[in-house]
Amino acid sequence: MKKLKINKYAFLLLQFLFFVVINKVSAQEKEEAEELVKLNYFTINNGVQYLILENSLKTGRKIEPLKNKVFQLYLNSNLPENLIGKISTDKNGNAKSFLPLSLKTAWTESSKHTFIAVALGKEDEIAAELAISKSKIKLDTLTTEGIRNVTVQVMQLTNSVWVPAADVEMKVGVQRLGGILSAGDEETYTTDSSGTASLEFTKDSLPGDQKGNLVLVAKIQDNDLYGNLIVEKTVPWGIVVKPNTSFFEQRTLWTTRFRTPIWLLIMAYSIFIGVWGTIIYLITQIVQIKKLGLAVPEKEV
Repeated sequence: MKKLKINKYAFLLLQFLFFVVINKVSAQEKEEAEELVKLNYFTINNGVQYLILENSLKTGRKIEPLKNKVFQLYLNSNLPENLIGKISTDKNGNAKSFLPLSLKTAWTESSKHTFIAVALGKEDEIAAELAISKSKIKLDTLTTEGIRNVTVQVMQLTNSVWVPAADVEMKVGVQRLGGILSAGDEETYTTDSSGTASLEFTKDSLPGDQKGNLVLVAKIQDNDLYGNLIVEKTVPWGIVVKPNTSFFEQRTLWTTRFRTPIWLLIMAYSIFIGVWGTIIYLITQIVQIKKLGLAVPEKEV
């Protein structure tokens, strides 16, 4: 009877596992691949403007970049006269395009614009859109009684007038190899009603270049209204870093042959002299043996 109960429970467990596997397989079959197209707008130092298109294929939780996909970018409407350019995605699914000079008039006429991406061969189907408002960043520095301060102001163009942009989150810091190191105590800063964010520069011991210069950066990232804005400014707030040339003048294993360590030279020359000395000694012995053989008189018959 006990064995019968165990078999019953085992049968129910197997039935449960069977339904779980079936449901999982059916869920995977129901997952449909979705192509994602995203536009990103960038402005560098309030001058250079460009777009980056991201194209990928999403299947469930898996996202795979699509390469060699061709798109056409337009400004405000997908008409031939508003064509920004034709781009093709790379192995990472990204493509970059700058705004041409031919659209300068259309760009200056309005404070708001919409970028449109259309896949090649699908002129009537819009793959992605991005609406942005014209904006700019002003980065200023001030030193008062030894205290270094950084002030960032964000402005938005409205009805041909630059007005402060409030509640804009951004990063303010020093450009390093790994990214942007915050210049103050906070990771990000938000503008007030005057469009301004101020902070005290607390990174006093950062190494700079050979002149002690650091690159300050104010960066707005993936903002719904303004896109991505980056402004840089060079300031002499770093520690002067001079190249250590004496390091290359030392006798080390990785320097040139003229800076080889003494102990390595002694070892190498000792091996060289030992090997060739042995060879020369053997040759002289063979020559002497040959001479002694010629000097022995032949026995008279």
